[in-house]
Amino acid sequence: MQYILSIIIITTLSLAQEQNYIWPTDASKTVTAFFGEMRPHRYHTGIDIRTFGINGKEIYAIDDGYVYRIGVSNNKYGNVLYIKLQDGNIAVYSHLSKFNPIIQRVAHQVQNKQQSYTIDYYLEAGLINVEKGDIVGYTGDTGGLSGPHLHFEIRDQINQPINPFNTNLKDFFFDNIAPIPQSIAFIPKSDTTIIEGTYFTKKFNLNKIDDNNYNLLDTINIIGDFGIALKIIDQVNGQPFKYGIYSLELLIDSISTYKINFDMTSFNQSNQLYIERDYELFSREKDEYYRLFKSEFGKNYFIEDNSSQKNNSSSGLHAFKVIAADINNNKTQISGYFRAKELIKPEKNYYQLNNGSWKIDFKGIQKIYKVNAHLFNKENINEKIEPLYDIVNDTSLVVHNVNNTYDVLEFDLNTLNGKTSKEYILLNTPPQDINGNFFINHNEEGIIVNFIEDVFSNKSANLKYRKNGILHSTPMIRSAKNILSSKLFSFNDFLLTQDIYIEYDFDYIVSKKMNIEKMATYPNLFSQKTFKNGQIIISHQKETFFDSTIVYITQPFIKNFNNESIISPFYIGPSSTPFNKPLGLSLFLPSQKNLTNMVVCSYDDKNKEWIPLETALDSINNILETQIRAGAIVGVIKDTKKPKIHNIVPRNNATYLMEDLNNFNIKLTDDFSGVNYQDGIKLFINGKSILTGFNLYQEKLIAYIKENITIGKNTYELTVYDNANNKSTIKGSFFIKEK
Repeated sequence: MQYILSIIIITTLSLAQEQNYIWPTDASKTVTAFFGEMRPHRYHTGIDIRTFGINGKEIYAIDDGYVYRIGVSNNKYGNVLYIKLQDGNIAVYSHLSKFNPIIQRVAHQVQNKQQSYTIDYYLEAGLINVEKGDIVGYTGDTGGLSGPHLHFEIRDQINQPINPFNTNLKDFFFDNIAPIPQSIAFIPKSDTTIIEGTYFTKKFNLNKIDDNNYNLLDTINIIGDFGIALKIIDQVNGQPFKYGIYSLELLIDSISTYKINFDMTSFNQSNQLYIERDYELFSREKDEYYRLFKSEFGKNYFIEDNSSQKNNSSSGLHAFKVIAADINNNKTQISGYFRAKELIKPEKNYYQLNNGSWKIDFKGIQKIYKVNAHLFNKENINEKIEPLYDIVNDTSLVVHNVNNTYDVLEFDLNTLNGKTSKEYILLNTPPQDINGNFFINHNEEGIIVNFIEDVFSNKSANLKYRKNGILHSTPMIRSAKNILSSKLFSFNDFLLTQDIYIEYDFDYIVSKKMNIEKMATYPNLFSQKTFKNGQIIISHQKETFFDSTIVYITQPFIKNFNNESIISPFYIGPSSTPFNKPLGLSLFLPSQKNLTNMVVCSYDDKNKEWIPLETALDSINNILETQIRAGAIVGVIKDTKKPKIHNIVPRNNATYLMEDLNNFNIKLTDDFSGVNYQDGIKLFINGKSILTGFNLYQEKLIAYIKENITIGKNTYELTVYDNANNKSTIKGSFFIKEK
């Protein structure tokens, strides 16, 4: 390696030369993550190379160039090195345990000069030149909580990440495995869209024909505008990991309507992730689906400009085909059919026969030629049986041998008129009361109000509300066995609604009211509003949302929360619409005398636990402040547990050789709110403040003390705060001797 300690003039090399990079590390050639994969609130901008849990593996300059940027931080990239290559591209090496000695010395000098552990330092061209194959650092686990690995990127001359496997680096591993689809989803795109009888997104399994071909066995019945989304993974020979896809193309009736290639991106469009992957499916079910239609919000570098925003096909049968490819051009084809035709909802009368069978008479249909029917008990809807039945006089259905075990009949029909919507019949006396909970289905197109029945009722109902002082009523459809759903409201219409309730009509009226507070948001305006009688203040900056929408607060659907919650937990939406920027929350708690140890938390329903959010305290006004990046259940928890200090090296009153003690090694943990590693760690050696970092993966203090210890007795004092302002302090001493 050539080190030049003075600024030199270097000749600009031709950028047209063919790339001939070497692999960036000796750790392995196993890649655990590809470019363009989904990460929280962003795209993965490089590849992850496996180190098998080992730190200290050599990393190399992949080509000739010079070091132009050095970064050190407690999170994100950790120790990161940027090398500008002779072709003009930038190689980025992240999460390093350390740099090579020359670069490490520069980093220490900058930290001492800036009196900050965190640095982001640019070097002049030619100050530190490197040749292809030179050791420039060592793999590690600094920065994010992802464990030891090398996160490697290639960026172009204007600092935009490009796919590293669009270079010769993909030649370092063999891959002939085609992408593997998991399932396909059809997504409503208008207030009139119905997919297989519901207003909601519907997922379908795929049938495998061979390794390169899959199909959808059933023809999907659709009314209105819709989009298609695909859940799919890629794999590589000899590697156990599941990867993101490289390219997707959708064709409808042999015409290309959408195409995406993960070639390059921009840090300015990381917020486009949740409008390219279907956010509703991700937020509700944690499933990653690639949308095969373009969002109307902003430009995404991955998506070709001529891609469409939705599919609005003419009436009749249509064929679709999805072609998926990986970076090595292994291809998979998924095909199927959908029918643009309105589902029939016939009138019906039903009654029990003397032999215990049930007869259903239909009006408005010509002939029944196929029945799909199941029986189940309303207390156990997951266990179903197929009943015996007869079609009588073409327009009636008789279901036989119904005993008391089964009290719900579920069915749909294929008729000469077309396919009917799914129907449910309760085969006993209606309930005397109906209990359940409201929830909102909120997406980019609008809002649907849903009511989940605790016990299946089989009764129809209307959603009633006031708008501009006038009482309105709209029928609700049974979108699932125990879920009733309203029509889709536009955001403006829903904003104006008041006194929302569901009303059932038996021989008497049963009604349930929805408690909701809401505010309008606009992408180009700052907004702020108080909720819950002034307890909660919600604010958002410009461009917090991609489009005009509604923020709302309701009671959480989930019950039986931990009673440590200081204020009644509340649900804040939307949860199925992506945020472009965080939403601000301020919680005013005048009844609490001391908020010092309070932490705002969100509730993880999957793991049944509270997750602390980064919380700021305004003790003068008794306000806790935080931000959320998605709709969530929010509450306040009191944290009184101090952080813990473990495994202290140097040990108290122990003696060490000067050459054996370079760093202060301590493990720091906290049981709830977490160690405040940004500014909550204070270390003094011999009364002098020492710059400290924190390894999030190992939960270890990072402190270089070599320059601050002397022969003889040395003292230390360490104070650690958690994010709820609880603190722990230790003091001690150690001795340094000469050889």
